[in-house]
Amino acid sequence: MILAAGLGLRMRPLTDHMPKPLVRVMGQPLLDHVSTKLAAAGVSDAVVNVHYLPDQIIEYTASRTAPASPSPNERDQVLAPAAPS
Repeated sequence: MILAAGLGLRMRPLTDHMPKPLVRVMGQPLLDHVSTKLAAAGVSDAVVNVHYLPDQIIEYTASRTAPASPSPNERDQVLAPAAPS
C-alpha cells in the first residue's frame, strides 16, 4: 500500500491545488518514485490510498502500468489516529 492521503500542509502553496504524491521532484511525481522502486523490488500489485484531491491521483494512476492502482474510494471517511495501548 502506498500512503498518499495526506493533505500536504507543509508543502503549501505547492499542494493548494495538487496532492503531494503528484508534486514533481527531479522531473517526476513523488508517486512515480515510490512506484518505480516497488516495481524494481518485484512488487507487481499495490494500492494507493487517497483522500485529498483524490480524483487527480485516481486519474494519474489509471494511466500507469504496474504496480500502483487507487484503493477503493474512501475519500469522505477520515479515520482518527489509533488510541495508544
